[in-house]
Amino acid sequence: MNALHTQVQQLLDSLSARPAVPPWEMSIADYREAGERLVALAGELETGCSVSELTIPVRHGALAARCYRPRRSEPALPGVVYLHGGAFVRGSLDSHDPLCRKLCARADVIVISVGYSLAPEDRFPRAHHDSADAFSWVSEHAAQLGIDGNALAIAGDSSGGSLAASVALTSRGQGPPVRAQGMLCPALDATMSGDSAERYGGGPFLTRAALEWAYDMYVPELDDRRTPLASPLLTRDLVGAPPAVIISAQVDPVADDARRYARGLAAAGVEVHFREYEGMPHSFSLLAGVLDDGDHAIAMFAKELAALLA
Repeated sequence: MNALHTQVQQLLDSLSARPAVPPWEMSIADYREAGERLVALAGELETGCSVSELTIPVRHGALAARCYRPRRSEPALPGVVYLHGGAFVRGSLDSHDPLCRKLCARADVIVISVGYSLAPEDRFPRAHHDSADAFSWVSEHAAQLGIDGNALAIAGDSSGGSLAASVALTSRGQGPPVRAQGMLCPALDATMSGDSAERYGGGPFLTRAALEWAYDMYVPELDDRRTPLASPLLTRDLVGAPPAVIISAQVDPVADDARRYARGLAAAGVEVHFREYEGMPHSFSLLAGVLDDGDHAIAMFAKELAALLA
């Protein structure tokens, strides 16, 4: 097993007095509240953008969203629709506010962060429908939002990375075009067939047991987990998929998801920018305030996504 980075071990040591409680041993409300507290490890807020609230109509109702705009005036800027992580059960506009601010300022793009529906109240494919509908709405209203409709990407981390990949792949045959797809530590295989699910099943920050619990909450039917919608990694034909930026952590149960998806895209002739950070755990980019590689990963992600949208 690969060694954890020194900074990761130091973080774990500092948290050892408060051992993590498995999600199935707490209420959904408490699990969500614990996720919101992680924002304290995200570092200082980026001030190079303005922020406003939005409401996006979707087939099942309406979603809260947040628009991040760089502090410069242009008739139309590239845009990124961002889908937060959180195991399909938690995560919010607030939990990913620091990350979206950094993405906006460093990529010089307009970011639309989407608060999609969460499990177990809303199960598969509700979050996927929300994500696809939100992207379509942003594309249709690009001009009003100040976004160049021909330079619009979909992105997300962890479970949000799965949603982003599904929107990107579905766009090939229907819906508005996706110029690029971006993923940070994406969970792309609901069947958990990758070796890393066993190799790093003990975590830290994400364990195989917690990953399986999350899929039980959102995709309880095993047959659904084998569909490309729930498991973009299982998509047989990746030809024509949008170019991708994929950032992965080495010590992560879903590390193989990112690696195999990048390899599959490249084999299909798709432009892929892939990087795996040694010794880093799942969702390390959310810990940019205490992990230097977390901040570096966001900077690289922003730079390469911006290049694909240029």
